[in-house]
Amino acid sequence: MMRVLLLPVFSGILYWISSQPFSYPLAVWVCLVPLGFSLYKTSSGKGFAGGLIYGFCFWLFAVWWLKIQLIDMVRLPPWQAWAWTLVFCAFHALPYAFFGYLTAKFRWMESHLGVWFASVSLVAIRTWYPHVFPGSEAHNLYAWPVFIQVLDLGGAPLLLFFIYLVNFQFVRVFTARDHHGSPVPALISIAAVFMLLAGYGEYRIRQIHQQMKSANTDRQIMIVGIQPNVPIGQRISSIPPEDRENDVKTAISMSRKAAHSYPGADLIVWPEMPLTYHCREEAGRDLPPLAKETSRAFMLPCTTMVRDKGEAYYNSVTFIDKNGREGEKYHKILLVPFGEYLPLERQFPFLRRIFPGVMPFVSGNNGVWIYDFGEGRKLIPSLCYEAIFTDHIRRFVERGGNVLINMVNDGWFGISHASVIHMSLAVFRAVEFRIPLVRVTNSGVGIFVQPTGEIVPDSRTPLFQKAVTGHRLYIPPERSPYERWGKIFLYGLTALFVAGLGWCCLHNHQATRRKKRPVFSSHPFL
Repeated sequence: MMRVLLLPVFSGILYWISSQPFSYPLAVWVCLVPLGFSLYKTSSGKGFAGGLIYGFCFWLFAVWWLKIQLIDMVRLPPWQAWAWTLVFCAFHALPYAFFGYLTAKFRWMESHLGVWFASVSLVAIRTWYPHVFPGSEAHNLYAWPVFIQVLDLGGAPLLLFFIYLVNFQFVRVFTARDHHGSPVPALISIAAVFMLLAGYGEYRIRQIHQQMKSANTDRQIMIVGIQPNVPIGQRISSIPPEDRENDVKTAISMSRKAAHSYPGADLIVWPEMPLTYHCREEAGRDLPPLAKETSRAFMLPCTTMVRDKGEAYYNSVTFIDKNGREGEKYHKILLVPFGEYLPLERQFPFLRRIFPGVMPFVSGNNGVWIYDFGEGRKLIPSLCYEAIFTDHIRRFVERGGNVLINMVNDGWFGISHASVIHMSLAVFRAVEFRIPLVRVTNSGVGIFVQPTGEIVPDSRTPLFQKAVTGHRLYIPPERSPYERWGKIFLYGLTALFVAGLGWCCLHNHQATRRKKRPVFSSHPFL
C-alpha cells in the first residue's frame, strides 16, 4: 500500500520541481516514472488509487493559488476557498485515476507495446476530459523552444504524447528483464524522441529566423505594452507605496511617455485593470484625444453595459486608430467561471449567497472580431485566460488573425507563480499557429513572443511594478500545418485508443471465460 501512496506522490513532487516555480523543467521527462512503477504489476483498484493520487498532487501543485482569488475576488472565507480548491483538484484528477485503472487492469506497463499504448491512452483520456484550465505537463517546457516546435504539427497533444512516451519507456528500461526482455528497444525509443524533437525544433527555428532577417516592414509590427500596476483590494501590500494610488490617469501618463520613448511604435496596448472603466463614457472620452496627440493606435479593455440596463456587463476590448476613430467592440467570449460569472446561477439562485463576489459579466454575442491594422496585419483581441484555449484562438486565426494581443490582470493572485503559469499556457499559441504574441498585464508577468515561441529578451515585466515595454515582432506570411490540419493527430490517437481498448476488453472477456487471469504478455498486441 505504501507503494501505491508514495510513488504517485513522488511523481507529483517531480512534476512540481519541473513546473514554473522552479528552474528544472527537464524533470518533466521523468516526472511520471514513479507513477509508472506504481502501476506495474498491481491491481486495478490500486491503479485507480495511484492515478488519483498523482492527479490530485499534479493539480494541487499547479493551481493552489486559486484559493487566493476565491478569498480576494469571490470573498470566500479561507477555509471555504481551500475546500473548493481541493474539490477542483479532485475533479481534475479523475482522468489520471481512470488511466491508472486501465493500465493496471490490462497490465500495459509490462510490455514494450503496452507502454506505447499507455502513452496514447493517457493523452486521449486527459485531453477529452472537460477542464477549466487546459494546463498539462507539456507546458513546463515553454522556455525550451527547441522542444515545443512540434506544436505546429499536432498541438499540445503531440508534445504530451512524446513526454508520456519517454516517461513510460524509462519504466520499461528498468522492468524489461523481469519478462526476459531487453531494455534496448526502450532506450532506442527514448533516443529517437529526443532526436526527433531536437532535429525538427532546430530546423523550424532556423527557418523562421532566416525569414525574419529578410522580412519587409509589412511583415513586422512594433507594439508597446503599458503595465500601470493599479492596486487590487487586499493585494495592496504587494504594491510599492508610490504606486498605491495608480489608476487610469497613470496609464494615460505612461502612454504619453511611451509614445516619445518608442517613436517607431505602431500600437500601444493597455492591460485589464481592476477598475470599472466604461467603453463609451470613459474610454470614449479619454482615448481618441490621446491617440490623436500621440499619433498612435490604442487597444485596451473596458466594460460595456448589456442593453444599457446596468444589470450585467460585457468585458470588452476597444480599438482606437491613430486618428482617434473607434472600431467595433469585441466582447469577451470565454469568461472565468466563479470569477466573471456564476455557472448555473439562473437555475440555482442560492449560489449567489455562497459566492457573493462573482462579477456580473455575460459572454459576448458579437462573435469573432479581428482588428485590421493594415498591410496584412490583423490583430486578435484576447482577454485574460482566453489565450490559453487553442480552439478559441483558432477561430480568430481562421478568420485571418495573425497577431495575438492578450490583455491580462493577474494581480488577484498576489506574489505567487500564478501569472507565470498563466503566461506559459499562452506561449503555446504562438508556436501552434506561427503568430507573434503580446501579453500585457496590469502587474506582471508580461512578455513578447516571436512565432518561434521564443520570448523576446528583456520583454518580461516584473511582478507588482510599473513597466513599459516595446518590441518589434515578426509576422510569418503563412500559418502552421496545425492550423490547416486541426485536431487530426488527436483524432488519430483517440481512434487508436478506442480500438485498442475495445480489443483489450474483448481479450479480457475471452480470458475470463477460459477462467484464466489475463496478462499483457499473452495479449494480442504482442
